[in-house]
Amino acid sequence: AGGGMWLLLAALGVLLLALGGKGLYLGLTLAYFAPVFVLQWAFGGDLLWGWRRALLLGAGLPTLYLWFADAWAIREGIWWISPRYTLGLGAFGLPLEEMAFFLCTNLAVVQGLLLAWHPEALRRLR
Repeated sequence: AGGGMWLLLAALGVLLLALGGKGLYLGLTLAYFAPVFVLQWAFGGDLLWGWRRALLLGAGLPTLYLWFADAWAIREGIWWISPRYTLGLGAFGLPLEEMAFFLCTNLAVVQGLLLAWHPEALRRLR
């Protein structure tokens, strides 16, 4: 189920890339990360689900921190995100695209580490 969800998000990313404009940033993020997540979940979705608490904490806590830090930096004018390539959706002054980027970055790292450390994943590779 997890791999299927990421496959749909990868397709959405490619569609947003093809359309360009306001969906470009989200399209780039999804088209870049989602295929990796499809492979991770196809290989070891059951293992990731078995370690879902570690996955949630390992990806969730740093993501929340980065969201707050990024929202602060945007609010303070340290950097800005172009409205030309974003959908205009978000929360607490943080664009959806930035939220997706930081979540996907942390998921890539944490899922990769969990799969690398899982004894069953090592057996599957042999």
